[in-house]
Amino acid sequence: MTSTSVQKPMSTSAINLADSARPLPRKLRFGSFEVDLQERELYNRGIRIGLQHKPFRILELLLRKRGVLVTREELAQYLWPDLHVSFDRGLNTAVNVLRRTLGDSPTNCRYIETRSGLGYRFIAHVEEIGEPDPAAVAAPAHSIAVLPFDAAPSDSTLVLLADGMTESLIARLSALGDIRVIARTTAFYFRGKHNRAQAQAAGSDLKVRTILTGRITREGEWLRISTELIEVESARRLWGDDFTTLPVGILSAEKKICEAVSQTLGLPNHRPRPVYKTYTTSFEAYQDYLKGRYFYSKMTEENLRKSIAYFESALKQDPGYALAYSGLANTYSLFALTGVLPAAVAHVRSREFALAALQIDHKLAEAHAALGGVKKLFEWDWAGAEKEYLTALDLNPNYADGRHWYAALLCCLGRMEEAMHELRRAQELDPLSVVISTEIAWTFYMSRDFQAAAEQSWKTLAIEAKHAPAQHTLGLACEQSGLFEEAITEFENARICSGDHPVTIAAHAHAQASSGNRDQALRTLRELEEISLRRHVSPYWMSIVHAGLGAHETAFEWLEKALDERDAWLVWMKVEPRFDPLRPNIHFDRALQRLGLL
Repeated sequence: MTSTSVQKPMSTSAINLADSARPLPRKLRFGSFEVDLQERELYNRGIRIGLQHKPFRILELLLRKRGVLVTREELAQYLWPDLHVSFDRGLNTAVNVLRRTLGDSPTNCRYIETRSGLGYRFIAHVEEIGEPDPAAVAAPAHSIAVLPFDAAPSDSTLVLLADGMTESLIARLSALGDIRVIARTTAFYFRGKHNRAQAQAAGSDLKVRTILTGRITREGEWLRISTELIEVESARRLWGDDFTTLPVGILSAEKKICEAVSQTLGLPNHRPRPVYKTYTTSFEAYQDYLKGRYFYSKMTEENLRKSIAYFESALKQDPGYALAYSGLANTYSLFALTGVLPAAVAHVRSREFALAALQIDHKLAEAHAALGGVKKLFEWDWAGAEKEYLTALDLNPNYADGRHWYAALLCCLGRMEEAMHELRRAQELDPLSVVISTEIAWTFYMSRDFQAAAEQSWKTLAIEAKHAPAQHTLGLACEQSGLFEEAITEFENARICSGDHPVTIAAHAHAQASSGNRDQALRTLRELEEISLRRHVSPYWMSIVHAGLGAHETAFEWLEKALDERDAWLVWMKVEPRFDPLRPNIHFDRALQRLGLL
């Protein structure tokens, strides 16, 4: 994803955010070449040319700043943002690859001029290729984005309520099923777009017909909630109202807003109406649930523990709050995947909470998806997991998280086309989600399309440069493509950004072993062993390292340990490329049989 402006240099973060909000590609032409910066593709006389990710990124920046010297330091910052890595050799290699692809020469340059010791300058004429009119791209008839409600930044409680109301309205409208609703992650990228012109621009970017905006203000003990429903194409106000309520009445106001939106848009009336449903009558429980959701979205161990504390507090206020139970179930499942807890411990808690949520509300999509995760990660009940995910998506077709979790199940089973279909649908609902974007890269990697995995990882990193899972997946794709130096660099980046998470250390060691640097791989393995004395380290990750070292017998011993512990990472065993050297061994088939994957 790249900026549609190529006239002036920007910071990497500014480029990334602007790109993320614009769905149309930016195409440029120079000489016989055409570049599609959105799809990251290079053509020569109409024929697509394969170009590795870092050479393409260099071309991208040179084109954006054409005619201007781009220093080596700027290029290093662009390729490895905010990370302290050794870049000289990697940068020289990438520039040489780009030159060979363009048929250019440093001594007789047509495109890239070298300023010795300083940097590079793009010197050829560049033509911008016309793009289709955004108005020509029709938005779905029933589609909406709920932009984050405004509140005074100095009032932290009010900001939390505004964010919570936005998220709740998105969830309520999503469950209707008769309307496409932009998911929370993407909607929150447009925080601060409150006037009608800004809202209209956001709606155009997101390809929706309507935008719902709002503002919450205090009037003594009372809250005033002002809302507007705007038609994107005409900027016409379709509906609006003010609601004055005490804080405890905010849930009732949410329901009235959703009812008004549904009626104004004339949505078909053939599905049950979840907009009428109130999941809790306790304002205190609602506040704690919102805080739990907030910390869950941060995805770090410290924040996940905070989310558990708030979900538990919500349940103390209202023991019948099904959403809080499903939040706990998802958090404990994530604890197993991130290695915070052994699978056996996480399994018991996650299953307990998912079933509690279903017992309270058997029509809650979040609860069915949470139980699907339990059946997938811990019980290896593939058919049961699929049933739960499909039930969740039937209850809420706009459930973006449910779609990408279901896609992960399909990927584990080797059903790659179906997995990618679900991920594309999830991305339509939440186009700026780094989690979904990374999941797409991960699925490309597992399906052995390593170039696509690398390209998708770069798209993710264009949204969030320090997203460790995307760096990790990029490293995996590079390693499988034989680009060991780049792979090791990306794993180093992932280690830094994840705080030396064991999964990144294991990947780092495997890449070192695969590149022939056995001594360094063994030193990294010892780091992992030392970490295992202080915290849980998945035996699956240990098996990965020994597979890379060629110690197949030891790798199988760790796999057996993982099977005995019902390690959550085993779900990927059938499709993981790093296990390919072990596949001819009968022990591998036996392990897959225990998993129910053979």
